[in-house]
Amino acid sequence: MSGVTDFDFLLGSWNIRNLRRTNPFAPEKEGVWEEFPAFSTSAKQLDGRVRVEQYEATLPNGELVQGMTIRAFDQETQQWSIVWLDNRNSPDFRPLLGHFEHGVGLFYQVIESPLDGKPVHIRFIWDQITEKSARWQQAFSFDGGQTWDTNWIMDHQRQ
Repeated sequence: MSGVTDFDFLLGSWNIRNLRRTNPFAPEKEGVWEEFPAFSTSAKQLDGRVRVEQYEATLPNGELVQGMTIRAFDQETQQWSIVWLDNRNSPDFRPLLGHFEHGVGLFYQVIESPLDGKPVHIRFIWDQITEKSARWQQAFSFDGGQTWDTNWIMDHQRQ
């Protein structure tokens, strides 16, 4: 069962190895996987019900990405809401929703594709969680969640 301490593993400072595909909204086109480093810090807020993470990376083209993730636990629904904000995109406060089960976190959201406005299902997975490491993956589905295309992987190593 999910709980308010689910994201405690992420507290503190992390070095992150990012693998990201350059064409996540057009998987039928041949894309390029790029690798780049990042770091993040995460802390508890609001009596432990919220986690705020700050993220910073430099993309291969030299562009600086500064981001913030807000993770809030709803005791009533036993679900987490996750919102990502950054310096490159307009603010979008529609959360991914989900929970942890058997040590794996699954979170979902539906957005509109920036290419054609069609629905895109988003899935975040948190897994391979230890004291010193964790993995996050993002995947998109263009067929209502029947199939998933992973387009971003972050391998976290504790600083």
